[in-house]
Amino acid sequence: MKKFYIISNKIKDEHQEYAGRIKKFLTEQGAFCECQDFSKENVAADFRYTDAALIPKDTECIIVLGGDGTLLQASIDLNCLDIPLFGVNLGTLGFLTDTDMENVEEALLSILNGEYEIDVRMMLDGCVYRKGEVIYESVALNDIVINRCGNLRVINFDVIVNDEYLSSYSADGVIVATPTGSTAYSLSAGGPILQPNAQLMMITPICPHTLNMRSIIFDSNDTITIVMRDDRGIDEERVASFDGEEFCRVVTDDKIVIKKSDRVSKFIKTNKASFLQRGTQEELASALEAAGFNVTQATVSRDIRELNLTKTTIDGKQKYVVYHSHAPHMSDKFIRVLKEGFVAMDMAQNILVIKTVAGMAMAVCAAIDSMHWHEVVGSIAGDDTIMVAVRSVDDTVKLMGKLKKILSE
Repeated sequence: MKKFYIISNKIKDEHQEYAGRIKKFLTEQGAFCECQDFSKENVAADFRYTDAALIPKDTECIIVLGGDGTLLQASIDLNCLDIPLFGVNLGTLGFLTDTDMENVEEALLSILNGEYEIDVRMMLDGCVYRKGEVIYESVALNDIVINRCGNLRVINFDVIVNDEYLSSYSADGVIVATPTGSTAYSLSAGGPILQPNAQLMMITPICPHTLNMRSIIFDSNDTITIVMRDDRGIDEERVASFDGEEFCRVVTDDKIVIKKSDRVSKFIKTNKASFLQRGTQEELASALEAAGFNVTQATVSRDIRELNLTKTTIDGKQKYVVYHSHAPHMSDKFIRVLKEGFVAMDMAQNILVIKTVAGMAMAVCAAIDSMHWHEVVGSIAGDDTIMVAVRSVDDTVKLMGKLKKILSE
């Protein structure tokens, strides 16, 4: 590949400094590169954020600077071009992006040398029917969500698969997701993570008012129909959204028909690590045994607890580690864990609530504990949430300031 086009998130790269750096590097390597010119975009054209008409037809790779949201939007706007996208993460998380600005030059060299793969992701077509006529249709890479609109009452709907009744739901809503979307809203609603390039669809109810409603996975060739019902006799509006951007209001008896799209999204992958690659308990058992521990597969879970092992990310892979607070050289590692796992934080009186990447709450909690801040009374971690008890409201504000300073460095 020698011809590139760069798209920037207008907020995260307002003055296109990152885009300029990448263009300069590619030009020095003998490649041709253009940057998105916001002033030339036709505001009357039918696109969300990026005008496909401005991209040269001989472009071989579109570099997208931002986060997963920016890459998601570009995949919809530019799908008609059939040009693979290369995501560079400028945000907090990047399930879809391949690299970040720190490692982008190495990744671009791999592309220039032909050392990459094309990751093909399925998409969804959604049509909204009212009295037998199509009133709205669109496409989604992540998910199509039917949700409440206005009041906070639960909504009622039937799910039909391949013209056969499956189940009736009373819930806040329902998510129909692709494997790519399994790490988005569906994951937050308790759904499983799917291999991103798999050919599957998944239904995840949002806060269902029952004990036995869970995510259901279907073949990509199935057709899923959501029929809006109203068990209370109140003609209420709901909303069907496509990738959280486009939406259509739906009412009782409307049908949302969802199936695999003929369109696909293509992403360039230079990162050789497999999806969710991690150190397994089998690997841990072998390592402990080699180090002289009397351990078997049957006892490894107990040993993880007794040795105070924590699963964290090291060099892009999840591994079991043990932290030693007395070792000064560990401070940089704690800070790295904090930065990699942190998502957001808020306070309620003297309680600091920290949201983390799923599965990293214990590691981030250990990093915070290692700081030995006098404001902290204690902390407890779940899967993606940490509750920190602080001595006072003022101390909570100070603690948030300290964390913000570390995260911004």
